[in-house]
Amino acid sequence: MAADAENGSERQGGSRRRRTIPLSGTLATVMAGLVALTAFIVLAVFWLATASTTRQLLADNASLAMDAIERRLDDWFTPVTNQLNFLAREFAGKHGQMPPAAMDMLLSGAVAGTPQVRALSLVSPDGAVRGVSQGSSGAVRFSDTLRTDGERQRIEDARTRVDVHMGPVYYVADPDLGTSVADVMRSVHDGDRFLGVLTATITVDEPSRYLKAIAASLPGSTPFVLYGRDRVLAHPSMVDKRPSLSRERPLPGLDAVGDPFLAALWTDGEPVDIGGHNFEARIVRHGGDGRVILTRAVPDVSAVPMITGVELPLSVLEKPITDLMRAGLAGLVVLLIAIAAAIVVSRMIVRPVGAMADEVRAVGSLDFSALQPLPGSVFSELNDQAQAYNTMLTGLRWLETYVPRSLVRRLVRSADGGHVLSAGRVVTVMFTDIVDFTRTAEIMPAADVADMLNDHFDLLWRCVEAEGGTVDKFIGDCVMAFWGAPDDQPDHADRALRTVRAIAAALAADNVARAARGLAPIRVRVGLHSGPVVAGNIGARERSGYTIVGDTVNLGSRLEQLGKSVTSDDDIVVLVSGDTVGVLQDGRDDLKPLGPHAVPGRATTIDVFRLQLPRP
Repeated sequence: MAADAENGSERQGGSRRRRTIPLSGTLATVMAGLVALTAFIVLAVFWLATASTTRQLLADNASLAMDAIERRLDDWFTPVTNQLNFLAREFAGKHGQMPPAAMDMLLSGAVAGTPQVRALSLVSPDGAVRGVSQGSSGAVRFSDTLRTDGERQRIEDARTRVDVHMGPVYYVADPDLGTSVADVMRSVHDGDRFLGVLTATITVDEPSRYLKAIAASLPGSTPFVLYGRDRVLAHPSMVDKRPSLSRERPLPGLDAVGDPFLAALWTDGEPVDIGGHNFEARIVRHGGDGRVILTRAVPDVSAVPMITGVELPLSVLEKPITDLMRAGLAGLVVLLIAIAAAIVVSRMIVRPVGAMADEVRAVGSLDFSALQPLPGSVFSELNDQAQAYNTMLTGLRWLETYVPRSLVRRLVRSADGGHVLSAGRVVTVMFTDIVDFTRTAEIMPAADVADMLNDHFDLLWRCVEAEGGTVDKFIGDCVMAFWGAPDDQPDHADRALRTVRAIAAALAADNVARAARGLAPIRVRVGLHSGPVVAGNIGARERSGYTIVGDTVNLGSRLEQLGKSVTSDDDIVVLVSGDTVGVLQDGRDDLKPLGPHAVPGRATTIDVFRLQLPRP
C-alpha cells in the first residue's frame, strides 16, 4: 500500500516524476567535461551558422523571384479587373437601358484597351449574351444565348457576388483562339436590381512569356506557376514549345512541359526546412543533378488555387563550410564557452529559487488562474521544491473551482484557519431554470445534453461573476446564485438586476449562434427576491458547504416557478419581488408591476414585477 501511495504521488498532476541528479556532484563534474564538449560545440556552431546563412540567402532569392512572378500575374489580371469594374459602373449608371450600338462601342473599346482579353460580353438575367471578341481581322460583335445548365449555374453563382473573380481554365477549339482560356466575371447591379454578369475571356499564354523574362534576369533559376498541384499554368518552356492541349486537358500536367525536376516535385521531392518563411521547399534530384524547388500558394486569384514556384541549383545548399578565420578563433571561443558554462550552471541553481520566491509572493494576489506552475529542475532539491509548489497551486485552483471564489479568498486571508461563522445577512437570491428542459433532454444524446448545460452554465457564471455574485449550486438545469454574502454588498439588488440584464443579452447572442448551427433556442425563467437569510457553512461535520438558507431562498425559487404562468415567446422571463424592487438604488423604469400573487407555501400574497427587456 505504501508503495502504491508513493507511485501515485509520483504520477500526481498527470506527469511522471522527473529524473534528477544530486546537486553535490553536478558542480564537480560540469567543468571537467567542458573542454571535450567545447570542441564539439565549436564545430556545431560553425556548421549551423553557415547553414543558416546559406538557407537565408536561398530563401531571400526565392522570395524575390516569387514576388516578381506574383507582380507579373497582377499585371496580367489587374487591367481586366479594372475594365470590368469600369464597365459595371457604366451599365449600372444607365439602369440597364444602354442602346445596343452604344453597348457594342463600349465593349469594343474595352477589348482594345486590354490585349489579354479575347472576348468581352454581358449576360442578361434572361440568359441573352451580347459581346465583342478579338479575331484575326479585328473586333467581332456577337450575340448568343446560354445553352447548358453549367453555363447558367456559373452566371447564377456570379450573380450573388460583387467582386471580380476568375472561373476555371478551359480549352477553346476555335480558329481565332485555339488555346486555353479562363472567364473573369463581375456581376452588375443597379441598387438591388440585377442587370447581368460581365464576362471577360482571357488567354493564359501571356504569363509564360513573363516567366521567360524573369528566368533571363535570374540565371540558373526556373520560375513557374501551377494551377492546383497537378497542372502547369505558366512555364518558360511553354513559350517556345506549346504542349498539346484539348477540352479534356486544358492545361499540361507537370510531366508535359519538358522539366524533369518539376515533373517529380510532389512524387520524388524531399521536403527540406529552410526556416521561417511562408513557402515550402523540396529537393528534387534527376540524372546526377538536383534542384531546390520552393513554392507558395497565391490566395484569392482563381477558382482553383494557384501556386508560384522557382527552381534553384542544388549547389546553393552544398556550400563548403570551411572558414580559416573562425578556426583561428577556436581557442578563444573554447575559453569563452567554459566561462559561459560556469555562469549557466550558477543560474540553473539561482533561477528556480528566485522563481519560487516570486510565485509565492504572487499567491498573495489570490488570482490563482494567473499563477504559473514552476518548471522542474535537474537538481533533486530544486525539483522537489517545484513539485511541492505545483501541488499546492493545483489544490488552490481546484478549491476555487468547487467553492465560490469570494469565499476562497476570504478563507485564504483568514487568520483563524479559514473558519467561517454562520450569520444573518440580507441578500438578493436568483434562481434560473431552462424552459422545457426535461422534454429537450429526452430527445438528445446524454453527451449533447452535458455539453449544452456546460455552455449554458458557463454563460450564467460569467455574468454572475462580473457583478461580484456567488454561484451557490447547479441543480439539474437550475442555477442558484446570490449577492450580499459572504462579502457585504449594500447594492446587492442592483447587482442582481444588472446580472439578469447581462444574462438576457448573452442568451440572445447565444441563441443567434445556436440558430446558425441549426439548434433550437434556449429559453430561461428567472426569479429574483431579496430578504434575510442565514449564511455560512451548512452540512455534516466531515462535509459541508458555504450556502444560504431561509424563507428568502424558498421564495426566490417560487418566483422562478411562477414564471410558468407568464405567456411569452421571449428568450427570458424575469419575475422580481416587491421586496427586491423596494431596495433598488438605481432606476426601475423597466420593471412592470403584475400585482399581488400568491405563491405555494406562503399565507400572504407578494407583489410581483416583470423585467421588461428590449427585443433584439
